[in-house]
Amino acid sequence: MSRQSLLTMDNFHYLNVTHIEETVVYDDFECTLKCLRHPLCVSVNLAAEGGLWCELLSSDKDSNPNEYKENKSSHHYYFKSACVENPCKNNSTCQRRLDEKGYSCLCSGGFMGQTCDEDIDECAYGTYTCNADAVCNNTKGSYRCTCKPGYNGDGNVCNTASTCKEAFERHGSMTSGVYTLTFGLQKIPVYCHMGNFGCGDGGWTMAIKIDGSKSTFHYDSHLWSDKNTHNITGGKTGFDLQETKLQTYWNTSFSRVCLGMKIGNQTNFIVIQKEASSLFSLIADGQYRNTLLGKNTWKTLIGKNVSLQHLCDKEGFNVHGDTRYSKARIGIIANSENECRSCNSRIGFGTGGLPEGSNTCGNEANHKSDNGEKHTKAMGYILVQ
Repeated sequence: MSRQSLLTMDNFHYLNVTHIEETVVYDDFECTLKCLRHPLCVSVNLAAEGGLWCELLSSDKDSNPNEYKENKSSHHYYFKSACVENPCKNNSTCQRRLDEKGYSCLCSGGFMGQTCDEDIDECAYGTYTCNADAVCNNTKGSYRCTCKPGYNGDGNVCNTASTCKEAFERHGSMTSGVYTLTFGLQKIPVYCHMGNFGCGDGGWTMAIKIDGSKSTFHYDSHLWSDKNTHNITGGKTGFDLQETKLQTYWNTSFSRVCLGMKIGNQTNFIVIQKEASSLFSLIADGQYRNTLLGKNTWKTLIGKNVSLQHLCDKEGFNVHGDTRYSKARIGIIANSENECRSCNSRIGFGTGGLPEGSNTCGNEANHKSDNGEKHTKAMGYILVQ
């Protein structure tokens, strides 16, 4: 490459900056050659006549426009820089080079290529640092880590919620499905019901599902008083026919309980406003704890074919009279007499006693009830929020 292609000369100009070297030369060629050989030199001042003093400079007129003046006793030589036209993209650094190209690019993070115009896909190359419970999404010049559904964090750290309500509040609108909840050091997959399916908005955590035709959750079952799970696979599905008891029965605090009964293709829900550290704390000790929903609210769980006796109307948790008559872990019992010892009708979950002890979830009523004799067995769902 000729020096003419590398250098531009401004006659009778002087750049007044500190020089890195001053010497006397034979001609302009010798001065500019000295600059080419010096790693820091980018321009020179050269005497116009007489003894040719040569100043090697580490700066140029573009960097110091106020110090660049006309001067009858000197000329100024500077290298043509391809970097003036900003060939390097994406905030990368242009470095002058004395070759045909005239420059090289020092790419900023996330880019590559001769002009740094090629994005590096960190997600594809595996150079990202996302958490194992996060998803890597490539962006221009970088990447973004997003925690998977049910997890919360910045993508580098992802933690699971301990309830479906917490997961819903952290992520906003979410679809119902299996989410991983944390209980102490354990992570458990649980089907979370999101949104209003009949009990109000938010995330609802499943605790128990009962098949009224089975004895699994009879009033006298140990499952109401212990901290053992039952068929946790059933906790990964929605409002189906699988029974289950999850750790949420004793680990999850709440302020509302959602109760649902499925009879045929119809599922009806009611809500109990009740604060507790867990369902276990309300039920396991067998102590009666009242609710105030009223008979008509309980009846909506069954629908038009519901039947109850006219009197007593004792409702809540661990509802019972004499042990051989109607009782319910959650529900209402009724009698044809103005006392609650010998109730022969009920609506509830975890039921037992007369008139039909094998019905563990649904509606039992004898012939003296307001809609006749009923033996309706339902699939029951108990959720908390």
